[in-house]
Formats: sequence, structure tokens, C-alpha cells
Amino acid sequence: MGKSIIKVVLLLTTLFYWVPARAQSLVIDSLEQLIKKPGTSSGQRIEAMGRVAEILAAQNKLPQALAIAHKAIVLSHQEKDRRHAALTQSTLAYLHVQQDSLLLAFQAIDSARFYSTLTSDQVVKGRVIFRKGWLEHIVGNTDQAYQHMLEALRLLKNDNNTSLYKSNIYHYLAAIHAQWGNTDKQLHYTRLCQKEALRSANPDAILNANLSVASSYLYRFRRDKSQQQYLDSAKYFFGSVLKLSDSLAKQITLPSTPGIAALNMANIYYEFYPLSFQDSAKLFLDKALLVGRKVNNVEIIANSFGIRSEYAQKSGDNKLAEMLLLKALTEISNTPGEFLAKARITEALAQVTQKNGNPTKALEYYKQFMIYDRQLFDKEKLAISQRLEAQYQSEKKELAYTIAKQEVAFNKKLNIYYLLIIIATFIALIFLYRFYRYKLKFAHRQQRSLSIEKDKTALQINLKIEETARLHAERELTREKLNRLEKERLTGTLQVEEKNMLMQAVKEKMALLAKDDPLHHQIKNMIYKNQHLDKGYDEIRTEFSEISSALVAGLQHKADNKLTRLDLKYCAYFLLGFTTKEIAMKLNVDPKSIRMARYRIKQKLNLHKEDTLDRFLSDLEKKHRYKE
Repeated sequence: MGKSIIKVVLLLTTLFYWVPARAQSLVIDSLEQLIKKPGTSSGQRIEAMGRVAEILAAQNKLPQALAIAHKAIVLSHQEKDRRHAALTQSTLAYLHVQQDSLLLAFQAIDSARFYSTLTSDQVVKGRVIFRKGWLEHIVGNTDQAYQHMLEALRLLKNDNNTSLYKSNIYHYLAAIHAQWGNTDKQLHYTRLCQKEALRSANPDAILNANLSVASSYLYRFRRDKSQQQYLDSAKYFFGSVLKLSDSLAKQITLPSTPGIAALNMANIYYEFYPLSFQDSAKLFLDKALLVGRKVNNVEIIANSFGIRSEYAQKSGDNKLAEMLLLKALTEISNTPGEFLAKARITEALAQVTQKNGNPTKALEYYKQFMIYDRQLFDKEKLAISQRLEAQYQSEKKELAYTIAKQEVAFNKKLNIYYLLIIIATFIALIFLYRFYRYKLKFAHRQQRSLSIEKDKTALQINLKIEETARLHAERELTREKLNRLEKERLTGTLQVEEKNMLMQAVKEKMALLAKDDPLHHQIKNMIYKNQHLDKGYDEIRTEFSEISSALVAGLQHKADNKLTRLDLKYCAYFLLGFTTKEIAMKLNVDPKSIRMARYRIKQKLNLHKEDTLDRFLSDLEKKHRYKE
């Protein structure tokens, strides 16, 4: 019987649903008032109905609970937000588990998961996926249960009002790591469970978290009995559960929790302490039995009598041990089902009566044990078949759900690729359009530039034509001037010849005069002066002819055809060596005008300040003579 002693009972399965009878009535009354209140919103009414269904299930009133749950489901279908449908289906899954209908439970939780995908409420998603993990844990799919629990934590992590659910999830994660033998992880999650329970300020959650921490330390001590601090820590946390239970007695809705803690304390004394500590163990057993009878918890009652019976056998009082076991069997015999507890008690009775030397009675107890064991086997076989069927359906649905998620993810990626292609195409079209616009603008700009260049070239050509025409006109004017000068020279020559003939006649007449005649002397002077003037005239005529033919082109080229006829005339006088005063007298102008003309001609010829116009004209004249 000692090996059948309860170590830890998982209370979180019913942590949020079981309430004592009196408290249940008060809660149901308040919930029914909320449901009937005219101002209650449809969402609040649905959640209240789900809560009532859970409480009725805890009272073993499953037909009423299912009826209310289905009414809540009908109302939830009228809501646009599918969060209420997801929660009511999750509640229905819990009710089907209480009804031992795992297939219906998995169908309900699949519906809950479907509706949760239609809402953006992360808390609802987290609660539904937690219920899914809870179901997987029940059917033994530990790996899937673990993954669902972690997913639920991820969904609930940003909500500060879900500490109660987080504490619940951490408790199951710790239990799973205990099954895997990972004591460090087990302790880690039990501490997180305790932290979230304290944050929630829920008395039942705090008690249950301390119970989990204590069980974790006890589990570690059983693996390594050299670490006495583990056992001390387990006793401390079991003791804290009992103290808190006494101080929070009116607030606790799970009165079986202190019974479990007391039973574990008694078992610690029985398992790890000498027989002299049995009085301490019995004090805890009395408390556990009191709680077990109060809440009709068969496991607590059976194990309380079982540990007492073990102590009696250690003391050598087998009759007392048999009496205690019979008393335990009597107390639980009226409870339907519970074949496991009855089988353990009858097996222990067979062993004790065998030790007492009564094989006949031991055989009878053994026969009862075989009956209970057979019934337990049939029940477990049915449960296993249901669990396997549920597990198969769950894996089938999970596979379909995974495939659906993969398809959704694939379609999502495909849509992203399509979107990227559309965006890339759109960007390419924009680029091509901008490139076309750029090319078009460039072509227009180039055409405009060519047009401007063409106009500029045409303008330059026109300017060249005009300049050429101007030069041609100036050449014509120069030629006309030269012709005129030639005519003037010819005329002057004729005049000179006529004058010379006249002077010859005067000479002939003068020969008739006496040499000492004053008139003869005057006439002689006039002839001499006239001859001198003719000589100067011939020289000037020759120079003018040479200048006109040799230097005009050179001067105009140097001055870029900017020299006027008057400028060329000045240049001729300058080149012939006339002074400013002489030129002014010949042209009958002011000497100052001659100086200004000299300065202007120097600028047109692009001469430097230190260059002299006379030197330039002389050099240019020599240069042209050399070429000739």
C-alpha cells in the first residue's frame, strides 16, 4: 500500500471550475442575476452562461451543464466577434472531458480553434490553445501538449490580466518536465508558476503553486537523497500551503488543496523518517482525512487510511492495519467507480490477512481485488481505446491543421511574391516611362540646341556675308578713291604741264628783259619756287601711289577691316613723315584732331602702349616692299 500513496495530485484541471457547494450556490445565483439583467451585454451573458455550465459540471450535473453550454453556443453564433464562440466551444470541450467523451472534447476544441482564427483577440487564442494542450496532456500526447502550452504562453505574454492562466500553464509545463526527468526545468517552471500566482493574487492559485514547488523539491530529493535541503524545502512549501489554507479558509474555493499538502507531509515522515515520528505523521493524516471526508475525495481518504495501515504494520499490529483498511474500503464503497482505490485497498487487505495467518480470508480479499482490477482494466481499456481514438483524431486534425497552415503560409508567400512581382513591374513601368520622358526631353533639348546652333551658324554666316559685303564695299570705295586720286593726279599733271608751258613762255619773255631789271629778278624767283613745288608734288604723288597699292590690305588685315578712308589718309601722311602741324594745315583741321586720330588708329591696329604708330607703319611698309 505504501507504493500507492499519493505523491502529488494535479489540481489545476479543476482549478477554475470547482467551488464548494455553498459557494457554488452563491456564485450561480450571482451569475444568473447577471444573465437575466436587462442591461447585460450579449458577450457578458455568454461568458456567464459558460461559467455556470462549468460549475454545474463540477457538481456532476452534466446534463444541465451541457444544456446551458449549448444555449451559450447558440447566442455566440449571433455575435460578429467570434471570440465568444471560441470560448464557449472551449468550455464544451471541458464538459465532454468530465463526461469521459474525449472524441466530442476534441471536436469541440477543434471548433474552438477554428473560431479563434476568426478573431484578433490574442487572449482568446491563448486560452483556446491552452485548452488544446490540456487535452493533449490528458490523452498522453506530451510533446504536442508541451508545444501548445508554449504557444499559449506566447499569445498571453503581453496581457497583464492573464496571470491566472499563465500560472496554470507553468504548472503543466513543470509536470511535463517531471515526466521527462528534467528536474532543473521542473523547478524553473514551478517557480514561474508561483510568480504568476502571486501576481494574480488568487488564493487557490497561490496554494497550488506552493504545492507544485514543494512537489518539485520532493521529486529532486527522491533522485538525490544526499541533498537534505531539498527535503527541507519540500516540507517548508507543504507547510506554507497548510498555513495559508488556515488564514485564507473563507477565500479558498479548492478545499482539497490543504488535504493533499497534509497527506504529502505525512508521507514524507513515513518514507524518510524513523517510526518515532509517526505521531507527527498522524497529525497530518488526521487533517488530510478531515479534508478528504469534507470534499468526498476518495484518493485522500484511501491514502490517509493506507499510511495509517503501513504504520500499524511497521509497529507489528497487523490486526489494526486490517481494520484501518476495512474502514477505508467501507468509506469509499458507496462511491461509484473508483476501481483503482478499491483494488489497492483489497490487495493490501489480502497481504495483511496473509500475514495474520488467515489464507482463506486473504483469498476472499484477493478475489475482490481481481474483480476490482478487472473492472479497472475494462475501464482503463475503454479509456485507452477512447484515448487512442481521440489521439488518432487529434493527430489527424493536427495534421490537417498543419497542412492548412502550411497552405495558408504558402499562399501568403505566393501572394507576397505576386505582390513583389506587381510592384517590380510597376516600378519597371515607371522607370521605362521616366526613361522615355527623359529621352524625349533630351531629344527635344538636343533638337532645340541644334536649332539654336543652326540659327547661330546662320547668323554667323550672315555676319560673315555682311562683313564680306562691307569689305567689298570698302574695297570698292578705296578703288574709287584711288581712281579719283589717279584722275586728280592726271589732272594735276596736265595742270603742271600747262603751267610749265606757261612758265616756259614766261622764261622766253624774261630773256627779253635786262638782267639788272628788278622785274627780271622777281620773275626768276617765281620760276624757281614753282620748280621746287613741282618736285615736291611729284614725290608726294609717287608715295601716295605706292601707299594705296601696297599697304591698304595689310593695314585692314591688322585692324580687322576697321580702318576708314580718313584713317588710311592719316596713315599715308604719317608714313610720308608729315608732322601733326603740317597735316593739320594741309587738311585745314585742328592739330588736336590729328593727335586723337593717331590714338584711335593705334587702338584699331591693336598696338601696345609702348609701340609707336610711325614705327609700325614704317616696318609694315618695309615688309611689303621686301615681299614685292
